Amino acid sequence: MRLIAAGIFCGLLAATASWADEPKSASVPLTISQGALAGAQEDGIQVFKDIPFAAPPVGPLRWRAPQAGPAWQGARAADQFGPICPQPKPSLLQRMIMPSLPQSEDCLSLNVWTPDAHAKLPVMVWIYGGAFVTGGSANPLYNGTDLAKHGVVVVSFNYRLGWLGFFNHPALAADAPNEPHGNYGLMDQIAALEWVKANIASFGGDPANVTIFGESAGGMSVNDLMASPKAHGLFAKAISESGLGLTSMATAQVASDAAKAFGGRNDAPGDGAVGLSKLRGLSVDDILADQEKLPSVQIVSPMVDGQILPEEPGVAFAQGKMAHVPYIAGSNSNEATLMTALHMSPADMLKPLGDGAAMVRKIYEADGPLTDDDFGRQLFDDALFSSGAQGLSDFVAKGGNPSYVYRFGYVAEALRPTTTGVGHGGEIAFVFGLRGLPDVIASKATSNDLAIVAQMQAYWTNFAKTGDPNGAGLPQWPTTSAATPRTLVVNDKATKSIDGFRKNQIAIMYVNWTKRTGQTPPN
Repeated sequence: MRLIAAGIFCGLLAATASWADEPKSASVPLTISQGALAGAQEDGIQVFKDIPFAAPPVGPLRWRAPQAGPAWQGARAADQFGPICPQPKPSLLQRMIMPSLPQSEDCLSLNVWTPDAHAKLPVMVWIYGGAFVTGGSANPLYNGTDLAKHGVVVVSFNYRLGWLGFFNHPALAADAPNEPHGNYGLMDQIAALEWVKANIASFGGDPANVTIFGESAGGMSVNDLMASPKAHGLFAKAISESGLGLTSMATAQVASDAAKAFGGRNDAPGDGAVGLSKLRGLSVDDILADQEKLPSVQIVSPMVDGQILPEEPGVAFAQGKMAHVPYIAGSNSNEATLMTALHMSPADMLKPLGDGAAMVRKIYEADGPLTDDDFGRQLFDDALFSSGAQGLSDFVAKGGNPSYVYRFGYVAEALRPTTTGVGHGGEIAFVFGLRGLPDVIASKATSNDLAIVAQMQAYWTNFAKTGDPNGAGLPQWPTTSAATPRTLVVNDKATKSIDGFRKNQIAIMYVNWTKRTGQTPPN
């Protein structure tokens, strides 16, 4: 199951973020191969926004691989975010607490934060989450200013979502026979990385030292790019935050059947040019309306297409076909906050255990009895998140590269009276800093909160610089392997490495994965 409501950010983050641009100072000029840019200075960091990395995917370029980005004459204003890619509009409740962002199919732009455009600094490229149906690089939680202050260049970008990003209609193969088709959102991500490789030196970045990092659907994308031969060589390190890893993925045939059904529902049947012309003539509103009626967002997400993704990521990692680069993976202490959004209950996790429930429960209750609710929630966490992070990391280690696993459970002190554990997406504010949460965390941040922010940012940027997150003054974070699994646990009490963290629970999930894939587990 690749289903994941990645843009919810455990309610707290989405509900409190302000989407306004930061205050800016005078224009900052810079020239790249496409033309001149007029960026801005924000808190001592040079920022360039809304840079097109590909041609607008509109008209005949809807459902085509991304084409070369446009050139322009004169200085292009680069001090405001561009529109996000089309996605369902926020609900009434969401609109009360967060204004809608401008949307457009012409959305393939990126943003760069640099502390020194004349240096040669490590580069960190962020990939947002949102279940592959929502999200955008303009989210203030993803403000790269604080990370850039650690001596890295930060890049974020938009990629196509939903039906517009993941659509494997057979007519598309005949229309562009020499291009991959189906995984357009992933192709956008690869195109953005190609742009970074070609242009980031102009911003003071080192194109040979690029780290990709992302959360949820963004973390899943990191794993997809690790597994994609088309992306190999475009990055030197990878960080997958709550990126699953051992879950299944739609096949090309399943995705094709879904796309043909979409055509039939929208008066565009058949596999020929006439039907494709009708599909490309559909309004964005009609496409989104159809998308919102789907029973699962997994229908509009990455697929095994044979080109961008020859195998699902877990299988590619198991077979040693992933990018051989240093790797970090991890998850949060209460990922089960997603269950409500996925219309799941803890009881749903218990039913498949059948006659094995007692045996599994005995393993889970090694440290004390659990309620059915707690048992189900822990099963959810391990099945989707803990096993994927540990499993993929162990495969990376087996391939000869350093890998690191974390478990983030630090709750900001102001939230502890009402919050249990860290929900899905809750680590993002500690990685990027607290700028996106001024009212809930930043204004009430204690010295302990700020110490964890500094710690997480140091780990992430140290890793981007050298492939090793460790550094002066930081608790030691050892590498992991199947023989000696180690997890850096960050919680309210301490930050420390624990050997064999949830090893027995994770082993249960490996058994199910092996039955499904036929692959040998990392242990």
